[in-house]
Amino acid sequence: MYTVLRSTIILLAAALLLALGGCAAAPRMIDSDVQTFVTGAAPVPPALYRFERLPSQSNAPGQDQIEALARVALAKVGLTPAPLVSGAISGTAAAAPAARYAVQVGLQISAILSPYEHALPGGYWGHRADRRWGSGFGLNLEPNWRRHAVRILLRDSVSGQSVYETNASFDGPWTDSANLLPVILDAALQGFPNPPAGPRKVVIELPGQEPAQD
Repeated sequence: MYTVLRSTIILLAAALLLALGGCAAAPRMIDSDVQTFVTGAAPVPPALYRFERLPSQSNAPGQDQIEALARVALAKVGLTPAPLVSGAISGTAAAAPAARYAVQVGLQISAILSPYEHALPGGYWGHRADRRWGSGFGLNLEPNWRRHAVRILLRDSVSGQSVYETNASFDGPWTDSANLLPVILDAALQGFPNPPAGPRKVVIELPGQEPAQD
């Protein structure tokens, strides 16, 4: 009797593991904080653009990747990379003389405290808001969080004046930046070229994937 019961429990446990393994990951709602500034006349799509880099971005690791992701997001709002001139160096003014706009893309990923750290009577779990240890258990059951922040700046290639700046950031426990950044970039460009004024929350669904998490 014991052997039969034990075998049944093992089979049920195996079936449960298979069922869980076969379930698709649930979609995530990515709620980005966005703020956009338009200076003078708003950009007019469709238009050609070229990427330009600040000196600090020239050899920055990952700059090629963030620009590749931004290229996809910019295409959705009617902006197309200008064709390169044969023999020209990519990223220079001569590389795309027909470009109407110069585009700078910046990315910052930083570690932040989880907003869900819990205070308990007689002490704290984990770090307090002032970043000092509490007198409680000294355990942090919440994962470390990350802030993904992107900035896109458009300049008029003729006048050199900035015409459009947008910033978007998302705070969460996930570290799968390759999945998160396309959604955050789309949020940054929502409403282009005439976005709402002031800070806003833009929520976009990220289809089910296996998120990386600390």
